[in-house]
Amino acid sequence: MSRGGQRRLSVFLVGTEFYRSYGGIQYVNRLLLQAFNQMATRTPLDMELFSYVDGPEHFPTNLPGAANLRWHGAQRRRGALAWKLSKRLAAVRPDLVILTHVSLCPFEKVVRSLVPGARVALLAHGTEVWSPLQRQTAMFLSRVDSFVSPSAFTAEKLAEVHGIHPDRITVIPHGLDSEWMDDSSATASPLKRASDDGRPLLLSVTRLSRADREGKGIDLVLKALPTVAAQFPSVRYRVVGGGAELPRLAELVRSLGLEGRTELPGARGREALRQAYREADIFVLPTQVEGFGVVFLEAMFNRLPVVAVKASATPEVVEDGVTGLLVTPGRSDELADALMSLLADSGLRQTMGEAGRRRIETMYLFEHFVSRWERWLASQVPEALYAVRQMTAFSAARAAAGAA
Repeated sequence: MSRGGQRRLSVFLVGTEFYRSYGGIQYVNRLLLQAFNQMATRTPLDMELFSYVDGPEHFPTNLPGAANLRWHGAQRRRGALAWKLSKRLAAVRPDLVILTHVSLCPFEKVVRSLVPGARVALLAHGTEVWSPLQRQTAMFLSRVDSFVSPSAFTAEKLAEVHGIHPDRITVIPHGLDSEWMDDSSATASPLKRASDDGRPLLLSVTRLSRADREGKGIDLVLKALPTVAAQFPSVRYRVVGGGAELPRLAELVRSLGLEGRTELPGARGREALRQAYREADIFVLPTQVEGFGVVFLEAMFNRLPVVAVKASATPEVVEDGVTGLLVTPGRSDELADALMSLLADSGLRQTMGEAGRRRIETMYLFEHFVSRWERWLASQVPEALYAVRQMTAFSAARAAAGAA
């Protein structure tokens, strides 16, 4: 709470996983950590991060930022997480505790018992809060002070399914990781595309787990591909992502006779993923289970038109007819028509790609994400934030007077 006699804001970030593996929730957890580090350049801030999955070896040793940061990894031991969190709660008495997944709601009781005055917030992502929860989790959910949702769709689900009053929910859309801006080739226009060599490339980027089999829509793209290939014989399709579904999808590719035009390279690192976006002509992901859809941001940043479906939060991110085309969920014929209309019109692809890039630059950059969370933080702990800033200003003024 203080450092060198100066009052500092204290925030605990409690997450399922940050660095051990890569996925949508891990991406958002890391992005949120970076955002608070950025906020600390303006407001003296101490942060403690607790991860259920990560171990000490997974945390970066040189994370840039201004926050005074401490890591705590539980290595998939729930008891260890509870013990570490309890110990630090009693020692620090933070102003704010953010739980980054609904499965962590039971820790709300730990926070209340040790620091009754702390604010407790829950970050919702998507499908995990779209359906009724177990009774005990639902009870803890009812006691959380505030909720943050990445989309209006998920916010509506919180209110509809769990009876959360809309005033307790703030919609904060995700942003694009600032590291994407370091890729100078993505800032150039126009990019060299696969179609420049006469072989247009469709791209999907997604996790290929069994839990996501029905929702992500890769099967639908594969079933639409023969129709597309009949009109555009040189078209290719690449699915970047790893998971247990890869063998089944490889078999589906064989059964549909698509071996020569479909690539399943598995998961790829950041640079290989950037290269995949650079080479593609159209991004396609007819997912029906997106609480937001960070991959749509990545695609639009790389000036790719997006083909997706009118479902869940996707229409909030992809503007139909402007940055891409949205079709009816489950309709492979509509999906094929949308892909063929874009393949037939390079001008339309470029127009939509540029519109997508502008949408990112005006709404979804990392700086937009930080600003939204900073406004939210001020609404959650106004008195503590005011005290920290006033004391900081007073200390700076006194130091300046002493120097004079």
